[in-house]
Amino acid sequence: MSDKIEHIDLSALAELKEVMEEEFDTLLETFLDDSAERVVQIREAAKEGDSEALSRAAHSFKGSCTNIGVPVLAELCKDAEQKGRKGELEGIDDLVASIDQAFYEVTKLLKEQLS
Repeated sequence: MSDKIEHIDLSALAELKEVMEEEFDTLLETFLDDSAERVVQIREAAKEGDSEALSRAAHSFKGSCTNIGVPVLAELCKDAEQKGRKGELEGIDDLVASIDQAFYEVTKLLKEQLS
């Protein structure tokens, strides 16, 4: 059986839990709070057609997602970052909707990991 549940790499999360010990819950809560802000930044940049702001916000969020072990969301952010970097915003609304949905799923799953 895979240690990935659609949106979360459970082995990466287990490693974080081992390293962070009693600070693990704080890490997850900080990630979720910060991520909610980043999703808003991505959404607003896409709505305004600001490819530079989109690229920056998506790049930053991608790194956080990679570090915490949420590869699906990290990959979506990578796609948004690349679109922003190239100034190619065609189809960005669908990509932002996918980021929103993935973040919703990740939020539910990570909250289940809290003590």
